[in-house]
Amino acid sequence: VTPPRTPSYVHVTAALRELALAQPWAVDRPLPPEKDLAEHYGVSRGTLRRATEELVREGLLSSEPGRGTFVVRKTQIRLLMEDGLRAIARPDSRWHLDVSKFVPDFEGSERCHGALRELPAYRAARTVFITPDNSLQAAVHHALDDGKAVLVPTYGLRRGIVLLDDVALADRAFAATLDGLERFGRTLDVDGLRAVGTVDLIVSGATALTRAGLHIGGESGFFGLEWAILADLGLVEEATPIVAVVHDIQVLDIDLSPGPEDLGVDTVLTPTETIHTHRAFARPTGARPLPAGGALDHLPYLRELRRPTLRK
Repeated sequence: VTPPRTPSYVHVTAALRELALAQPWAVDRPLPPEKDLAEHYGVSRGTLRRATEELVREGLLSSEPGRGTFVVRKTQIRLLMEDGLRAIARPDSRWHLDVSKFVPDFEGSERCHGALRELPAYRAARTVFITPDNSLQAAVHHALDDGKAVLVPTYGLRRGIVLLDDVALADRAFAATLDGLERFGRTLDVDGLRAVGTVDLIVSGATALTRAGLHIGGESGFFGLEWAILADLGLVEEATPIVAVVHDIQVLDIDLSPGPEDLGVDTVLTPTETIHTHRAFARPTGARPLPAGGALDHLPYLRELRRPTLRK
């Protein structure tokens, strides 16, 4: 039996994806015109258009009428960063080295956590929000040892945000893991989260960061959503310090313009350096529209915060 022939648009999609990923990060210019690309790949413009539309759906390309087709830089960076992350990642117990599913821990992260504990913003903080990244489990453990209240989101925010405080010494290492988080902490509803009052410091991982402090997270964008929830409840403000813990390869020396929903960090900690970014762009703050529809509808905070009586 002759195996089915792979459609032409599949081959063209792969070639177009390779072309997009090869575009220089610092160059913001459109891909060649549709006519030229169709001739180059030896296909019809309809086939080329179908491949382009597929990559637009994936988020790698953006079609702008009258201007052309552009590479979406953040998606390009995420995809290109995966090979580098696999090379330095400590395997995850569930996802192994599929770094598209998690932010990995890495060799040398211990030095980052030591530097974190020396930061004035950390020492002064009473309540710390720490994202549930593999590279930050030690940060949660240390914060508990240092007598701080710690807020940690459950994976994908599926069961909300958990408050860890007054955890027994023998339980802190397990409590700092995703498996132990809910066993030793209290999951907060909107009223409970609001009652926390103020988050003094945020610590996050990242897929990548620019030296100017632009945070590039995973495709799901949960860090931005977590910030939006905290800002909407008045727990954080423009001046709330954000520290990112990453490997040196994740720090990019490129000029990437922030979008209206992008977050900037104030300090970047790597195994070899501490970068104070002198962040020059504002963060989204205050009560603002939260996402509606689609895969995020299950998130409990979004359902409650959309009710006018619960908003500030």
